[in-house]
Amino acid sequence: MARIAAGANTGVAALAGGGWRIEKTGGTDGSYSDAAAASLRPIAGDFVLQLTSLGAGSSAIAGVSRDPHGDDGYSRIAFALWLSQSNLYAYENGVHVPPVHAQNGAAWIVRLDSTLTYWIGPSLTGASVVRTVSNVTGPLWFDCTIATLGGAIGARFEPPGAW
Repeated sequence: MARIAAGANTGVAALAGGGWRIEKTGGTDGSYSDAAAASLRPIAGDFVLQLTSLGAGSSAIAGVSRDPHGDDGYSRIAFALWLSQSNLYAYENGVHVPPVHAQNGAAWIVRLDSTLTYWIGPSLTGASVVRTVSNVTGPLWFDCTIATLGGAIGARFEPPGAW
């Protein structure tokens, strides 16, 4: 399992069954620019990223980045999902990619070969495709920013064979 480290104003703890709990512990409530966490290492090949909201009212943007250390905002996250109460939004390089989707358990970002696919559903086998992007190559880090003070997400980031 790829280790995720706390950045500014976040706490990270292992979750039972795999993955990490990432919580905004400081900074300004509602700000996406002052609380972040990222994986310690990138994954250069195929990966599965599972994201879950762990608190009512939590608002976070999480996904994969080419450089998680650029700043703590969400515009640096190349391929992301915004988990916002009852909705899910796809973002690429800080820009919303319509449409809006209703939350349905977990959100997933999967890269196989050079195809990156966003999914939504309680399990990956029962999930629905949100968006597919071709020609996504090179190493990518898990990266996130959380807006809600006390808000938390769960993240599991690893090669497909680890599932």
